[in-house]
Amino acid sequence: MKAVPPASRKERSAVIQARDLGAGYGPRAVLAKLSFDLPWRRASVVLGPGGSGKSTLLRALVNDRLGDGADFWVRGQLTLPVSAQAVVPQGRPAESRTLGELLGPDARQTLESVWACAPAAAVRLDRLRERPVALLPEGLWRLALLTVAIANKAPLVLLDEPEVGLSGDGVRWLARRLLMLRAERTVVLVTQHLPLARMVADHVLLLDEGMLVDQAPPRHFFDEPELRRHTC
Repeated sequence: MKAVPPASRKERSAVIQARDLGAGYGPRAVLAKLSFDLPWRRASVVLGPGGSGKSTLLRALVNDRLGDGADFWVRGQLTLPVSAQAVVPQGRPAESRTLGELLGPDARQTLESVWACAPAAAVRLDRLRERPVALLPEGLWRLALLTVAIANKAPLVLLDEPEVGLSGDGVRWLARRLLMLRAERTVVLVTQHLPLARMVADHVLLLDEGMLVDQAPPRHFFDEPELRRHTC
């Protein structure tokens, strides 16, 4: 495995910073003035019940706002240390190209390199690399886009429930790769899968009804929830 160069002092001190961040659609506000700092070259996990604003928060972090929905708006202050980012969305993409086309002429070698921690994932994706990404099975198109994101080396990777549709083996593949990825890139992961969150998180945000209920390192978040949230 290729060694990752040590982070510079600037990279170690960088954060994704939001102050009074609001977002919504047309007249409807979904997020209500969130303020937080997400560490750089770490994995931040956003948790919360359905409809709490998790995907809206992720979309607010996307440079082009995923290119759809002219009524989507973001207000407040948001600082992103870099502009280059890769996004694995919640909805199935309209991607007519194959995984092989997206990865280029060395697609098989790239798959083996990206998934060196989970060779079975590389084998499974290699068998499907000549099919359009949009036509891949539910969980596997997410892994395919994650593969492209890793191969493209974008420093910021945004993932919206990438575990959906994956088998138990698939979730384990995903967890192994995210554990490696967080040492190389900055990851923001939206999920409702608590075991996955506990495995990969360096920092946790909890949203409910568009409000930031709690944020903490995983040890405090998962092991002391009643004490922390009682005093919030």
